[in-house]
Amino acid sequence: MARIALVNLASMPMPGNEPIFPIGARCLQSALELAGHETLLVDFVETPQAFDDLSWATQHWDVIGFSIRNIDPIDLAREGFVRYYQQFIQRVREAVGSAAPVMVAGGPGYSLFGSALLKRLGLDVGVVGPGETAMLDIATDPEKYRGSGRNLTGGRYEGFLTDRLDHPAALLQAYAGSSTAMIGIETKRKTCYQECVYCPYAHISGDNLGDLKPISLIEHEIRGIYEAGVRRIFFTDAIFNSEIRFAKQVVALLADLKLPGLTWTGYFAPRPFDDEFAELVAASNVESVLISPDSLDVAMMGRLGKRFDTRHVTRFIERCRAHDLKTRVNLVFGGPGETEETVRASAEYVNAHLRTGEPVLNIGFRVLPATALARQVGIPDDDLVEPTFYPLDPDLFGWVIKYFDGQFLPNERLLHIMVGNIASKKMTKVPYPEESAEIAPTGFPYLALTRRPADA
Repeated sequence: MARIALVNLASMPMPGNEPIFPIGARCLQSALELAGHETLLVDFVETPQAFDDLSWATQHWDVIGFSIRNIDPIDLAREGFVRYYQQFIQRVREAVGSAAPVMVAGGPGYSLFGSALLKRLGLDVGVVGPGETAMLDIATDPEKYRGSGRNLTGGRYEGFLTDRLDHPAALLQAYAGSSTAMIGIETKRKTCYQECVYCPYAHISGDNLGDLKPISLIEHEIRGIYEAGVRRIFFTDAIFNSEIRFAKQVVALLADLKLPGLTWTGYFAPRPFDDEFAELVAASNVESVLISPDSLDVAMMGRLGKRFDTRHVTRFIERCRAHDLKTRVNLVFGGPGETEETVRASAEYVNAHLRTGEPVLNIGFRVLPATALARQVGIPDDDLVEPTFYPLDPDLFGWVIKYFDGQFLPNERLLHIMVGNIASKKMTKVPYPEESAEIAPTGFPYLALTRRPADA
């Protein structure tokens, strides 16, 4: 059996990084241990000293796997993380010296940029998509993959339906120490049914059978998290209520458990979302119900690939109001065809229908591989590793301030908008390929905006 160290790079101290509990790495570690392999999970929230002290790396591992959740914070005002990953992995390589284990990487962020990161990080092999089955193959015969220079495609893992997931108490408590900490829970593995032009969820999750985790396993996982002192959980499904009948079972479980102080949330869609579901959610101590229409201009919603419009958003809000549910509505400006009129339409809807604290306003769509936006701009996937944004009108920042009521623009949000405006002016302009220019549904110059590498 193999000895494997798994390193949660998402917990590294980096500008703009907000560590999130490593649910993916923990699923992988659990699968490896159940198969009889010896593992160590290195997380810098749990053990901050491990970032500088690399003595753990020299303990004769057969494989060191690096979990990469994000490539950058997807924020106009932030730099990317890749150079920090390169520097750290090089430090690990130097620490292990000639006794180098097989170096592997995977995770959502890696899956999007696998071909580019395989080379940039100097890995032996990478895993694109769900990681358990591929990593189990690597663990069975690590030397087979040494220097292979290729990516494996992860597949369906049957253990998701049969195996209990027990997180180490020390790791849970390390993340529970923050007042904003949330622990992620998967309830299903299924390709997202939405068709949002900017979203890579379908590519990351891979082709699968739509497995629904048994309620008994979800209950066991929640109880273990609660007993470790964590009081906030986040269901990491692409859309929590995409399978409405199953979602109702999960919410009913939360209500039945009656665990004092436990709250939860997740990503929702305004449909399917009926009165029965709203009533169940209201009885389950939900923290908030978050939806992402991204725009509240009907034409704009269509261009963004939404499978609902403002009628469904209005009905959703009415149901939430009727059941006293706290809502959050995520809006992102700067997508294909965004104009002053579409921004004003969104603002008028928000001003008329939402309350203070409900809308979450952002500017700039990060262009990610395997999305409709990436196909539209025609920039090669490897060139999207540095933070790259869809072209936006420089007046966009002013339109948001002009049309939204002041209650929706607190000082913190105004500062965020101003910083984004300054950052956008420093971006390098990248021309669209000629064959893409004709199909880009925007009235703006055919330019993509990309952040310069921090050391450029």
